[in-house]
Amino acid sequence: MILSSIDLLKFFILTFLLFACFGKPHRYQNRCLKHDNHHNTEEMLAALDYIHAQCPDITHIYDLPLRSTENRPLRVIIISDQPEIHEPLEPEFKYVANMHGNEVVGRELLLRLAEYLCQEYQNRNEQIQNLVDNTRIHLMPSMNPDGWEIAAQYAWNTTQDLAFPDISTMMKEYGAKDYLMGRANARDIDLNRNFPNLDKFIYAYNHHSHHKNNHLDMETFRLLLKDHDCMKKPYQIETIAVAFWIMQSPFVLSANLHNGDLVANYPYDTSENSRKQYSGSPDDYLFRQLAEAYSYAHKQMSSPGQRCDGEHFKDGITNGAAWYPVCGGMQDFNYLASNCFELTFELGCDKFPPGKELKSLWDDNQHSLINYMMKTHTGIKGLIQNEEGESISNAGIKIYYIKDGEMNYIDHDVKSNLDGDYYRLLPDGSYAIEVNSFGYKKAIQYVTVQNQIDQVNAQRVDFVLKQATMEEINRQEVMKKYWK
Repeated sequence: MILSSIDLLKFFILTFLLFACFGKPHRYQNRCLKHDNHHNTEEMLAALDYIHAQCPDITHIYDLPLRSTENRPLRVIIISDQPEIHEPLEPEFKYVANMHGNEVVGRELLLRLAEYLCQEYQNRNEQIQNLVDNTRIHLMPSMNPDGWEIAAQYAWNTTQDLAFPDISTMMKEYGAKDYLMGRANARDIDLNRNFPNLDKFIYAYNHHSHHKNNHLDMETFRLLLKDHDCMKKPYQIETIAVAFWIMQSPFVLSANLHNGDLVANYPYDTSENSRKQYSGSPDDYLFRQLAEAYSYAHKQMSSPGQRCDGEHFKDGITNGAAWYPVCGGMQDFNYLASNCFELTFELGCDKFPPGKELKSLWDDNQHSLINYMMKTHTGIKGLIQNEEGESISNAGIKIYYIKDGEMNYIDHDVKSNLDGDYYRLLPDGSYAIEVNSFGYKKAIQYVTVQNQIDQVNAQRVDFVLKQATMEEINRQEVMKKYWK
C-alpha cells in the first residue's frame, strides 16, 4: 500500500507522541497527562495533542479565531463519534474552565475528563459510548491561560524561602495561596464581569406583555460598540472570542467551572435592582434540577454543613443573585444570547490547591461531570421542515406548561439551527409546543415529557410547516414592523 504524504505526516506525528509519552522507562509514563500535578500552558496543549493521538476517530482539536492577550491559544477539544461536524438531532455540550486564571481545578478536571472519555470509549464502557455517540462535547480547559501563568509565576516568586527545587515541585506540594493574583487576564480585567450585560435588557423587556426573550444579538452588538462593560472596563479579546463562539455554535447545555466555594450556581446572576435577592429565570425550576444533577452526584457538594465562607447552601445549589449579584457574567450571557443553558460550578474552597490533591478532586467530581453532560438529552428535540422536506432555520419555538388544564407560557424561546434541528431542555410535565416561522402557518403539538435516567435521546417532536397565504404573510409583515 502506498501512503500519501499526508498519511505519512500523520503517522510520524502519532509515532512521536506515543514515544514521547510511552517510549521512556516506566517512571516517565503519563508525563503527557499528570494526575498528581498541574499542567502549564505548554503541557496542557501537549496533553490535548496526546489525547487526540490516542483517540483520533472521536476527537478533534480547534482554536478560537482570537488568541489571548499574551498570544496563547484558546484551545478546545471535541469528543464525539463524528467530531468535526454538527449532526442534526445530536445536541452539543460544552465545559469551560479556568476563566479566572488562579481557579485551576476545572482546568485539570477537563484534561482528565477528556482522557477518561477517550479511554472508556475504547474500553467499550456502554454509558460513555452512548454519551459520546449521541453528544458533541466541547471542552475548553482554559479560557484565561495568561492568568494561570501569572498565578503560577507569582506563587513561585513568593515561595523561594520554602526551598522547592523547581516550580513543578512547588505546584505539586504547595499550589498557590494568593486569592487574587492571576484571577484577571493579562490586562487585569475580570473576564466574568466582562460579557455584554444582557440582563439589563431582559429586565426592561419584562415590563412589556410581548417582548423579545432570547437571542439578544443586536443588544450584544450595541453593548460591544460601547467598548466598555458594566464595570466600565474595556471588552477583552478573550471575552469577545468566547462570546461569538457561544452565539455562533448550536450549544444546548454548558457549565463554567470555578473555585472559591463548593456549590452549583444557576441564573440569573443579577437582579433587576442589582441587589442581593433571589432572581429566577423563566426556566428556574429546570435550572434548579440541573444544579442538583451536579451537586447530588458530587461526593460532598450537597452534604449539609458550613461552606468556605461560613455560608450554607441547601442541597449544594444557589441562585446567583441570591448569593451575590454579578453583572456581565458568562452564565446569563449564554442564556440570553443563544440557545445554551449554562450553570456555574464552584469546585472547592482552594482556588489553586496542591497538585497532589487533584486525584481526590477527580474522584469527587467524576460522576458529577458525566451526570451533568447526560442532561443535554433532557426534554425534547426535533426537525422543522416545510412540506417539500426542506429544513427551516431560525424558527421560533415557544413552550407552554400545561397544569390543571391551563397553559402557562415559559417566557424563554429557542430557535432552530441551520439544519432545521432544535433542542429544548424541559423537566417532566405536559406541554404545548408552538413553532413559528415567517412565511409559514403556526403549528402546535402537545406532548408529555417523561425523562429517564441516563437517557441519550430526548423525546422527538418534529414539525412540518405549511405555507402561509398571502393574507397571512401580509399580517406577519405588519407584526414584524411592529416588533421592530
